[in-house]
Amino acid sequence: MARFQHTVTLAPVPRRWFESCVAALHDLAEGTDAEGGRLTLPDGRPLPGLVLAEGRHPEPGARYRPVNEEDGEPDADQCLTVLARDRRGETALEVVTHDDDPDHPARLVCALGLTSVERPREAWLTATLHSAGGKRAKYLGGTGRLSLDLGRWWQATSHGRHPARAPLGGTLTHALVRVSVTVVPRPAPDGRWRVTVKARIRGRSFARPPAAAPRRGGAGAPRPAGRCRGAGAGRGGVERTGPRTGPQGRRATERRTGRRAARSLNRRRAFARAVARGGRT
Repeated sequence: MARFQHTVTLAPVPRRWFESCVAALHDLAEGTDAEGGRLTLPDGRPLPGLVLAEGRHPEPGARYRPVNEEDGEPDADQCLTVLARDRRGETALEVVTHDDDPDHPARLVCALGLTSVERPREAWLTATLHSAGGKRAKYLGGTGRLSLDLGRWWQATSHGRHPARAPLGGTLTHALVRVSVTVVPRPAPDGRWRVTVKARIRGRSFARPPAAAPRRGGAGAPRPAGRCRGAGAGRGGVERTGPRTGPQGRRATERRTGRRAARSLNRRRAFARAVARGGRT
């Protein structure tokens, strides 16, 4: 497992300004009309670059597509869908993008949600990348999720009591690794925000780092049971079983553990090289 941490200083975003922008965008969407698939703004001007493809504007289930600049037709590879619309509850949108690459066709699905337009409390973002590129498809995709508690965020940026949990957190899951991220803001002396980002990376399956061999003479070195035969084994040379102790037993255990770790590392390196060669084809 690896850990990373970085702190940046950002200009603050006033809470009232943020909430007014959210309400204004929601009002703009509600005030837009749809006629024959074409969208018009509240002042009568057309909304360029987007058309209503399915459903009733702007109710849940409505689907919109961008317009190609070359021919003016809707783009079949991209779609925006209204998942939920409730000023007091949840408002959510989904964006789907298709990539028709003949070697590695892919589909990216992103969803964005917000709880309560009048007084935003929570926001979340999810992304899933699917690939149909054959045997290596699972290595070309993954999932991610971010969750933002706006109440905790504003509390953390004030000079009062800080929240116990990070207001912003998320995970990124891949076939090889899993990344956990937390983001915590703090007020800086000059009024800006000092935002600390922490990431924790864990390998999955063969991507995990091999176990380190115990140090020579380490107190925690394992001592498995072994077999020995010697002059003191008893009358007639009867075989005895028992734990191998002493310096010789520890050295033998260390050598076996080191050989196992080396073999495991070589297998993982060979697999990584095979995946890299396959990705370049």
